[in-house]
Amino acid sequence: MSLPARLPAVHFERVSETLPAGRQAVTMMDLGHRPVGSLEYQVCHPCRLGYIGSIAVAGPWQGQGLGRHALHTALAPCAGYTWSTSRQSSDGRRFFAAIEDETEIAFPPSGVRCPHMTP
Repeated sequence: MSLPARLPAVHFERVSETLPAGRQAVTMMDLGHRPVGSLEYQVCHPCRLGYIGSIAVAGPWQGQGLGRHALHTALAPCAGYTWSTSRQSSDGRRFFAAIEDETEIAFPPSGVRCPHMTP
């Protein structure tokens, strides 16, 4: 899994709740501190489950590896976890198919959550 040598001029801000499976977010910001994308997800460490609620990158910023980098940020501390996503758009299905090939992690749009995760 290799990430692009150089991402566009953005920075990533990560926010997480402290609940056992609290909501987490990675926001992609341009140099003017304007949001250009976001990844919202939950991870339950006791159940070893991850759930991608949404991922979006603004049109002009798509195709530059931002969503991919944000997702790798979420996956990094969760090796061996089972993941699922919310319902996927056609763009989302293509994105997650590419990520599945790259990471060998399945991302079914089944929305599987454990009892620790708040909807």
